[in-house]
Amino acid sequence: MIKKTITLFLVLLMASPIFVTPQATMTSTLSVEAERSIQVAETDLDRVTWEANTAENSGFENWNNPSSPEDVYTTKTREEVTWYETTVVNEGTRAVGMHARTIDLTGQYSEVRLTQQSWVYWNNPINTTLDLDWYLDEIGNPTNDYFRIQVRMSSRNMYYYLGCTTGSSNSSGTGYYLIDGPTQTWNHLHRNLTSDYFAIFGLIPTQFELVYIWIRSTNIDYTRGYLDDFVLANGTYVHVGGSTLNGNFETTGGWTFQTNTNPSLVSQSALSHSGDWSMNMTAISYGYSARANAQYSPGKRLSEINNGLLSFYWRIADWINSTISTLSYMRINVSNSTVGLNMYYYFCVGGSGTIPPVIFGSDMKFAASGFNVTDTWNHFDRNIWNDYHTHSNTDYLYVDSITFFVGANSGENQLSVLFDDVSFTTSILNDMGYETQDSVGLAIEGWTEPTGYDTYTVTDFARHGAKAGNLTLEDDSDFYASQNLGTIQFDETTEIIFDFNIYFETFNESSDDDFFVFEFMFGDGEGLSYVLANVSPEVEGWLSEESNIIFLNDDVTTGEWLNFQLDLIHDYESLVGSPPDTTLEEFYMMSVASKSSVLMAFIDDMYVYYDPAPEISGVGNDIAYAGEPVLVGASVVDATLVSVVLNYRIDGGSWLTQDMTRIDDISPSETHLTDLAEGEVVEYYVTATDAFDKSTDAMDGTEYYSFTVNPASTTPTPPPGDMTLVAIAAVVVMLVVGVVIVWYIFMYKKK
Repeated sequence: MIKKTITLFLVLLMASPIFVTPQATMTSTLSVEAERSIQVAETDLDRVTWEANTAENSGFENWNNPSSPEDVYTTKTREEVTWYETTVVNEGTRAVGMHARTIDLTGQYSEVRLTQQSWVYWNNPINTTLDLDWYLDEIGNPTNDYFRIQVRMSSRNMYYYLGCTTGSSNSSGTGYYLIDGPTQTWNHLHRNLTSDYFAIFGLIPTQFELVYIWIRSTNIDYTRGYLDDFVLANGTYVHVGGSTLNGNFETTGGWTFQTNTNPSLVSQSALSHSGDWSMNMTAISYGYSARANAQYSPGKRLSEINNGLLSFYWRIADWINSTISTLSYMRINVSNSTVGLNMYYYFCVGGSGTIPPVIFGSDMKFAASGFNVTDTWNHFDRNIWNDYHTHSNTDYLYVDSITFFVGANSGENQLSVLFDDVSFTTSILNDMGYETQDSVGLAIEGWTEPTGYDTYTVTDFARHGAKAGNLTLEDDSDFYASQNLGTIQFDETTEIIFDFNIYFETFNESSDDDFFVFEFMFGDGEGLSYVLANVSPEVEGWLSEESNIIFLNDDVTTGEWLNFQLDLIHDYESLVGSPPDTTLEEFYMMSVASKSSVLMAFIDDMYVYYDPAPEISGVGNDIAYAGEPVLVGASVVDATLVSVVLNYRIDGGSWLTQDMTRIDDISPSETHLTDLAEGEVVEYYVTATDAFDKSTDAMDGTEYYSFTVNPASTTPTPPPGDMTLVAIAAVVVMLVVGVVIVWYIFMYKKK
């Protein structure tokens, strides 16, 4: 009998109103204020976009000038040549010839230098003289270009400009002389360097240092000159002259000739695949090497879940006298903890048209789709992770640089290749979920350089999964690391969220010097810093002057995982005063533990992602009885959720709206419909809207959710919020049941 009584009590208790659960069970990840968003429920990373095109100036639309694309590091050879001349000679059989010119007329110049292989300084240059023969064959612009001799004594420079007027005003550190003479004939120069030095500086030099001979051109026309019979003497002692250090140029020793190069160009081209411009890379050879490079440094860490998808369009625009020395390729420099190598993708190779063999170590070589095809846009679209694994295996790959190359190196030949619409799709942040990091105890990879830092290591104490990052600082130490994000569009149309989990094991709550900071830097120079610290921390000195600070809490909470979902766009707007219209470029993580302090933090699931429109699930309602409130609920996920609204109509009437609310962050959005009559048909759907005015309507497939109101229930339900009597009754019932159970176990059963 007692057992039956207990069972009956439990059944009645479970049937009581406090144990009745609505048909829809839901969870929510609604953000509260962005700078104080501490939540238990996490954003579903399967619904967000944590990858982006991280290539800088990807469409080549931004240029400092027509020969210098922004955010792309370029190197270009110029036409700079020095040689032993046998035709234009003043004495003997040989002179020295020098010339330079530039095909880039946007402020660039070509410059060639001749000097001794080594200069021996000497003191007390009382009567030092310079004697030589010079010949100016042509000069593009005598007021900008020059043929000059530079003499340095006692840390001051004197310049002798030969047949040109390029010299500037004398100063305390430099001085100049203009040496007149006709072109295309030999002229003679004899100068007492000591006297000239005193005339300019008012001092007697105490040390002779060196002499340089320069040719510079800022013009497409050559500046060309010749020298012969170079003599440098200190009194009667000849330091250079005649056969001494080959002052007459009759042999091949004594002088340093720089590597001869021919011109190349990186320039803006109106022949584009899309947009206004592409990048034109041209190399022109007249017998010497011509090379052009354009380089990105993405600093991205690839893995099995973050492959690195690289795509762009390229086109061979001009190819004259195709030889094996005219070629173009892209070189990707990659590394991990054990090996570094280059991955080459060839666009074209002249001559036999075959890719050169691998020369260095483990380098990899591929032919791009469209190899050697001219006069059409070819599409490069490769998975870098998969390409690497066709030759070798690795758990991760750090991409240090991506370099485009065009070269010509023999005869009279030229190669021009265009590039446009570059996309390198990778995770915005390198760390992400930490699951692809190395073994526990090793450095976290992907910050500034692949080797990582010994204070930031892999741990198995994780919020999710098997791995996380552990940063441990103690006794007046600090941590500072950065990641390059590329140039990601950052304006009021891009809902970019910074989401991370952090757990402080130890933190000195009594010190204002201890803090933890995440800082973002933007293309307009502004910064946004999120600070975890105690009240009034001494953090400003560690941040850029342009940074705007948001404190995530008034004091650091230890011993629990905290999740932050931070709305970068609206945080920027609230602090800067206007919506952003710039790019997201750099990310920094820094922390300080003051003297005698220990700061130990664990970090997991750190993402920057694009949040889509709100996601609604679990829409449902309780059974509806006439005269009783009906609970309608829904689970809504969004990092910047602003509102959840119930839209409903009764018996096909006008649509009405009603706000849905939450009790706390992990509760569903819910509301109650009241005053419903028996037989009424209620149709409804749910609308969720975020801070970026993105809305989602949730319906039952293509139809509205609906229910029909049943006759009044025989067991009245208290109105919403008035649960006091029911709760008291439930407690009484539970106490009675407890007493009965205890009595049964300890008293009746013993009998």
